[in-house]
Amino acid sequence: MKKIIAAAVAAAFVAPAFAADVTVSGGADWYYKDGNNNTESGLDSNAFTIGATSETANGISVAIDMNITSEGDSDSSNSITLSGDFGKIDLGDTSSATDAFDDRTDTDVVVGGAGVGGDDAGMSWTLPSIAPGLTLIVSHSADSTEESDATDGATGYGFQYKTGMLSFAAAVNDAQTDTADESYVGATVSFSGLNLAIEQNTTGASGAEAKEKGVGLTYAMGDTSFAVANVETENAAGAITDDNTVVTVKHSLGGGLTAFAETRSNSKDADDDATAIGVTFKF
Repeated sequence: MKKIIAAAVAAAFVAPAFAADVTVSGGADWYYKDGNNNTESGLDSNAFTIGATSETANGISVAIDMNITSEGDSDSSNSITLSGDFGKIDLGDTSSATDAFDDRTDTDVVVGGAGVGGDDAGMSWTLPSIAPGLTLIVSHSADSTEESDATDGATGYGFQYKTGMLSFAAAVNDAQTDTADESYVGATVSFSGLNLAIEQNTTGASGAEAKEKGVGLTYAMGDTSFAVANVETENAAGAITDDNTVVTVKHSLGGGLTAFAETRSNSKDADDDATAIGVTFKF
């Protein structure tokens, strides 16, 4: 009996053959913001991710990410990823074809107003490479997608091509409801620490589309980076409803700590103007 108990205890401390490699990462932004003569401070984006990776007997790489807020709620984008000779399949709350290549002008930390974004999807497939620099993606969302900001019943197709300094992408999401259709185009030119980006996301039925148009510039010099972005929102009637210009300066202090200062001005609504300073920490 003693030998049986000893064997059971020893077995409990032996890692199973299928044990996954587990990692924990995350971070938080502390800010002090002044907007419309009202000041506020606090933590933003304070969340962490538990990730795990493994491999099947036939060589398929498996990964999962679980994103959790400091309050213990889901922080979205949780998914299971399968990778192999077939490419990469992402299952859960993932990027649609339009969302996979956007946010080229997303440079702000806490003031908002920068970046052009597409919808999420319930699953996506990044195809195996068929040419250097070319990425092809297909996405889909079921009629009902839990824990996701996906457009229900949408199928997307997109590509990105990178060559030298240039990156160009285009994608569409075809939804069951025409008013939820999306199309995206974007391009980035990078050289000597300087990045120039332009992008547009269009939503809605033909002839009645709403548009987000973004242009941005970032420049990195050592531990300091500077960014300016302008994002214009146009409704289906063609009227400009928002016109945000965001300027952000960041300086890395080392050890995962970065100080920042930024400002946002909206030429269509001065009440949206805001200025913030703070620090971000990532681990």
